[in-house]
Amino acid sequence: MTQGSATADSRVALPPWSIDPADRERPAPALGDLVRTAAAAWPDRPALHDGRLGLTFAELERRATTLAAWLAGQGVGPGDRVAILAEKSALVPVLAVAIWKCGAVYVPLDGTAPVPRLRGLLGRLDPRVVLALDDREPVAENGRWVGRTELDGILSGPAREWPTVPHGPDATAYIIFTSGSTGEPKGVEITVANLVAYFGNHNEVLRFTPESRVFSLSPFHFDVSIEDTLLPLSLGAFVHQFRGMHAGAVMRAVITRERITHLIAVSTLLTMITEGGKHVTRENFPRLEMVMTGAEVCDPGVINVWKDGLPEVRVINVYGPTEATIVCVAHEIERVDPERVASYPIGRPLRGVVARIMDDGTEVHEPDRVGELWIGGEQVMRGYYGQPEETARRVVEVDGVRHYRTGDLCSYDENGDIVFRGRNDDEVKLAGRRIHLGEIRQTVLSCPGVERAAVALVQRLGHDVIALVVMAPDRAVVADVEKRLAELLPSYMLPTVVAWSPELSVSSTGKTDEKLLMGRLADAARASSATRFVLTADGDAEPVDEDGHA
Repeated sequence: MTQGSATADSRVALPPWSIDPADRERPAPALGDLVRTAAAAWPDRPALHDGRLGLTFAELERRATTLAAWLAGQGVGPGDRVAILAEKSALVPVLAVAIWKCGAVYVPLDGTAPVPRLRGLLGRLDPRVVLALDDREPVAENGRWVGRTELDGILSGPAREWPTVPHGPDATAYIIFTSGSTGEPKGVEITVANLVAYFGNHNEVLRFTPESRVFSLSPFHFDVSIEDTLLPLSLGAFVHQFRGMHAGAVMRAVITRERITHLIAVSTLLTMITEGGKHVTRENFPRLEMVMTGAEVCDPGVINVWKDGLPEVRVINVYGPTEATIVCVAHEIERVDPERVASYPIGRPLRGVVARIMDDGTEVHEPDRVGELWIGGEQVMRGYYGQPEETARRVVEVDGVRHYRTGDLCSYDENGDIVFRGRNDDEVKLAGRRIHLGEIRQTVLSCPGVERAAVALVQRLGHDVIALVVMAPDRAVVADVEKRLAELLPSYMLPTVVAWSPELSVSSTGKTDEKLLMGRLADAARASSATRFVLTADGDAEPVDEDGHA
């Protein structure tokens, strides 16, 4: 039973995505009322803390309602988009709930992105209001701009009431922007029905309860933040928003101090927390119940450390593109496979989700045959905001059910579990972030003087990094390219290794021979600490210093 439920008369009625069967048949609350039950039942209970600011459930609800009343006064209503220049802060859930109380669309953007990129996204969105968590100069040409000082004044002012405006099930709940193959970010529109279905389908796996204590590492412009923050808050759980340095010892100390029960970390961060494995003990993690990873392939050795060190803890590997609402396939590792070299399966679809592996128009059923994974069912997005042609290219209907063509290559293993095998295009994931190398390539090609460009992942110091080869007659163009990339792309999309080639290298088909170029650059990157190179005509890759000298 849930906290406060010693008797039938005293139990708290939670949303239908509660794991208590008594809650399953209840109607879902309006998104604007996501934390209202918890605020009424446990007003003084800590809801979340970011290391600087902590809020109780009553404070979270009061601030959200006060801001919703102010937003409504600015004309925000159903269907309007409200953008947030987000950072890891306990304020962002307040802003999200306030936006939903108006029946509006929550759009978290990366507050650290370059100004031209933000300006372009805001221009496409045409938001009614933009909420910034700092006092920067406005970068939007339209919409009411609210800086941090004004926002703090609104939230700390007199409490105001505002009746929640419910969304319809087909209304857009939020938009998350992801990297796009055309060089333009794609805005994934998730409906209220998508999100409510996800809450119920995934909490069967997560098993959040009011007693849960969740460690949140995800930035708010990344959809996993809904999984590790807004979902647990809706059930009365506590969320610690980690905003410190991503160092294994620091993160482990916070997990121990905060008595965390649910650890959700993309594979890169889980590897950092693991740090060799000797720290993964019950003494260091006394309350831990679940470890979940995903968003990129995780080393099976890392997963084995957690299952070996904490055998009673549930260790789960998950998969989910933004277009299928956060997570849609999951696999619990019940027994360690010490001989495993390949990654663990991503598993089977959640309840309400359909998964098909397709090869040349034919559905695959036999083990080890590779095809493209299509995800169908109630979690599939409405589409890409303002890009109907791109939506039509990726969303198809099969047997009356909408499916998203993921572009991920998968197969079944002998147990019928889905195994991730790679991509059928040049989309990659680094530290859980989805990056389309085509967007980087298009940005490079837009620079004057560039004839061709090649972009790929290479290994450097034991880690995958983005590498770029710029083919141009004039070497000075490389500096212009790097400046343009820094102006237009977020930092996590910037190439770590950059090379200049004075001559075109093409294959027999006339296309850029990226395999040859990247092979040369990868070999050089592995053998040198340098990050800048010149690819010479005789096949060498010579490192250069910051001033361009060999």
